[in-house]
Amino acid sequence: MRALTAKEKRLLLALVGALFVLLNVVGLQAFLNRQRALQNSIVQLQSQLTEGRAILEEKTIWQERAAWLDQHQPGDDVTTTDDDAKFYEFVESSAKNAGLSYTRRDAGTQPDGGTYAEVFDSSQVKGKMESLVKWLNELQQPKAFRAVKQISIKSGEPPEVIAEVEVARWYRPVQGGEQ
Repeated sequence: MRALTAKEKRLLLALVGALFVLLNVVGLQAFLNRQRALQNSIVQLQSQLTEGRAILEEKTIWQERAAWLDQHQPGDDVTTTDDDAKFYEFVESSAKNAGLSYTRRDAGTQPDGGTYAEVFDSSQVKGKMESLVKWLNELQQPKAFRAVKQISIKSGEPPEVIAEVEVARWYRPVQGGEQ
């Protein structure tokens, strides 16, 4: 093998230098991308930590609320429909007592949510706005665990309004009537 000339040595040195620079640029780019990803991960973890600490600070508040719910939320024997029928009857009779005409469109139970059982009544009521507001107020008493989930009010023959209402009641699921 013959010895390299001076020009060939310079070209070889330039090639090795260019490869060295190219590898360093690629390596630097990979390093910077990884560093950016890790910094984003750190920011995300810090926000999760802050959120977790805020939740832990409210632990006693939520424990008190859970205890209140355990004490006050009515139980429903999910194997029977007695409580469901009482709820439907209450919604209908309270609407009629408020001076509204009542038409049930749908009623039933929502699939088991685990921590609570939901019974709903979807209906249409017609009457004066004053009567409707009185009825809605009666429905939404906090300790009764009833709520208006959805409502749509439109004008009927004056002074009548027509409301499409979905009312729900939440129970603590109980098996076999044990309350």
